[in-house]
Amino acid sequence: MFRVSSWFLVCSLIVVASMACAASPIPETGAGDSAAEIVARVGDREISAQELEGIVGPKLTPLRQQIFDLKAKTLEGHIFELLVQESADKAGISKDQWLQENLQSLIAEPTEEEIQKVMAQFRSRLPPDEDQARKQVVDYLRNTAGAKAEAGLRSRLIAEASVEIYLDPPRVKPVIDENTTGHGSVDAPVVLVEYTDFQCPYCGRVQPTLIELRERYGDNITTLFKNLPLAMHSQARFAAEAALCAGDQDGFWLLHEWLFANSRDIKPETVYAQAEVLGLDVKALEACVSAGTHRGIVDADLKEAASFGITGTPGFVINGRILTGAQPLENFVKVIDDELRRAGLPVPGNEKAQD
Repeated sequence: MFRVSSWFLVCSLIVVASMACAASPIPETGAGDSAAEIVARVGDREISAQELEGIVGPKLTPLRQQIFDLKAKTLEGHIFELLVQESADKAGISKDQWLQENLQSLIAEPTEEEIQKVMAQFRSRLPPDEDQARKQVVDYLRNTAGAKAEAGLRSRLIAEASVEIYLDPPRVKPVIDENTTGHGSVDAPVVLVEYTDFQCPYCGRVQPTLIELRERYGDNITTLFKNLPLAMHSQARFAAEAALCAGDQDGFWLLHEWLFANSRDIKPETVYAQAEVLGLDVKALEACVSAGTHRGIVDADLKEAASFGITGTPGFVINGRILTGAQPLENFVKVIDDELRRAGLPVPGNEKAQD
């Protein structure tokens, strides 16, 4: 546990390798910077590109991500086609024949157990006729296996060819200062910022995933905590400020864990009772919350999340790249591994591919 005290290196890493530092909702200005461009005048009042970007940025963030995703998917597909054609030419056969030969061994026929499981799960959506239903399920499982095999072949070919992709994703730039709480080293090459709500069930469900990420990447990752209490959760704002006040007594993570484990039972009396169990000074905690000591931190977190277009919880920014929702582990891993590759660092489980 720590409160960040010096983040110059991390901030610089986020700028260089982050989802919208390259396309930040609030661009930095400077001599000759396009952000200083005047886009309109209303009488004597000038409206700059930076001001406009600050207003429209949150709405553009998902569009920028969609554009990047389409470009990245198209680029990867084009690279795969080139590598397949190159392999086919070396083998002296057609591209289709090479693909068939190399995919066939990777595609296993669906087992009876798999067929019955899918049929039971989707029986109401399948044809009444048992044979027709079975055929649809078998075709579905074969297509799924084929797609998985092709994805595996694509990843292998790209890894073996030492492909380097320079297409950079859009990035945002979270503020990281002495008020930011988190786990990890300040010089970690990957910085994950979590925007969360203690009464959000999905936020609680993703906590084990964050623990697993820290175990998987060790010193290569830092996870930071920020608040995004939603208006629909009546005690979320109180919980956020209470946790920060507990942090003044080095009890942030203790209360953090209890709040997520007891999200349905959050109210002042239960939180203060638990604080006593945890050995915290309850009177000091109550005074801190009543005085709104850390209200400004929560307000700043809310404003920052909104500026990035993050309106639901949980939301994440990984080296500036936005990921929303309680995503499965593999979706976090995909982004983090990509960031490590971009930094020229080994990827867990794939160290041999790194020089």
